[in-house]
Amino acid sequence: MIHGNTPLRLFGIPLCVLLVSLGFSFSSMARQEIPKGTTAPNDSMRKAFHARTVSLINERCAGCHKGKHPRMGLNLEPGMLVQALKDVPSRQIDSLKLVDTRRPERSYFLMKVRGDKGIKGSRMPDDAPALSPEEIRMIDRWIHGISGFRRGPRPAHSAQDSTRKH
Repeated sequence: MIHGNTPLRLFGIPLCVLLVSLGFSFSSMARQEIPKGTTAPNDSMRKAFHARTVSLINERCAGCHKGKHPRMGLNLEPGMLVQALKDVPSRQIDSLKLVDTRRPERSYFLMKVRGDKGIKGSRMPDDAPALSPEEIRMIDRWIHGISGFRRGPRPAHSAQDSTRKH
């Protein structure tokens, strides 16, 4: 039997407490947005995330893209959004789809809000401040969600990647 203050005795309990508390922190963080890592979101989380993203697009994009005669013929109002984007060819670059369900990372809608090299015209929204990195990540995750792809960690994406031919 070992007596005295061994490293295990000194650090074991505080280390366990720290690891347990970090585990609880990470699990609560994973529930805030979907999908993060490999945790599968439940249906209500998916619906809440979809609603937040639709609201963001409505606030930031539908000002110009709504009504009977929206810019570029693209109506991004909430009731029309998925139908207007999913697997619809871009009017600016015919080789790309607005939301490409087979290759979501090549979705022209995402390229336009990021302001990627190779887009026609300017970054969207045109007459307003650019979307924040958080808003762009939200749209990226939403596109992957409506495309049926699970998002896990992946390498950082550069504007140059989106203009490469595969």
